[in-house]
Amino acid sequence: MTTNELALRLSLRHDTAARLLKTLEIHGFVEQSRFAQRFQPGRTASALSEKFLRETPVSEIARSVLQALADRHNATCILAVDDAGEALSLVVCNGLNRVSSPCCHVGSAYPLTKTAAGHALLFTTRSETDDTDESTSHTSAETEALRESFCFFRASGCFRLMLQEEKLLLLAAPLHLNNAVLAMEIILPADARSACDSAGTMKDLLAAVELVQRKCAAMGVRYLEDS
Repeated sequence: MTTNELALRLSLRHDTAARLLKTLEIHGFVEQSRFAQRFQPGRTASALSEKFLRETPVSEIARSVLQALADRHNATCILAVDDAGEALSLVVCNGLNRVSSPCCHVGSAYPLTKTAAGHALLFTTRSETDDTDESTSHTSAETEALRESFCFFRASGCFRLMLQEEKLLLLAAPLHLNNAVLAMEIILPADARSACDSAGTMKDLLAAVELVQRKCAAMGVRYLEDS
């Protein structure tokens, strides 16, 4: 975000926001992004978030399962949670020969309508009607993609989203814990997946979700301990 955007979001004067940003930058909490006059989380903030996520039990339980899934399909696999209307990546695993995308890392967040994991979180925590009829918050293209994704879920158990420009196929399924709903997502090159391949990938994804759920249930793991 820019200084102006942050000042507006936080109801601060521009000079106050600029001064605070400078202080945060000095201590490593924010840094200049590659886009002119914009800021992003810095190394100190990343270190703190990674420490928190390492101490969240479900992340460690899911990591080995996600890595095996990523290696099997040479894909990127993600564990995500709904964070204030965005799909926040808690765990990101890449296949053996797959280069990690700079936009896909632990701590990256995207609007729920922009990822298959987001679709899974939307429809699991709210009703279909509530989400697809919110024309004021979703564009017509997003609403149509949500409807198609939900129909695909009803038929297969997985949510699906095609990113045409990036030539990627995103598949996701909800992961239910005893006090939270998360989502597991697999990202594949769209042009490398036949219908048969996709069916096998979905089967493996659903099996991975079930395995993580069983492990968490057996160990009594919650997403976050009650305060």
